[in-house]
Amino acid sequence: MNMPYTCTVSEAAEILKVHPATIEKLIASGELPAGRVGQRYIIKTADVTRYADQVIIKQTADRLTKGRRPKSIHAGLRIA
Repeated sequence: MNMPYTCTVSEAAEILKVHPATIEKLIASGELPAGRVGQRYIIKTADVTRYADQVIIKQTADRLTKGRRPKSIHAGLRIA
């Protein structure tokens, strides 16, 4: 899928499957870089997907370090 270079708050919300107000909070907190063009924010699409990657990696690591590994045939394997 060929993503546009930039997106709006609404488009970023669509990508992350959250409310636009959540995107505005992420921008205000500095967690998601954005700039204003006129009265609207402009966000690099790559930054939106990078944010999603970071959330997924952190939450996965948190689950694994709390010992809640999923039951599977690979449960005994350790990744170096």
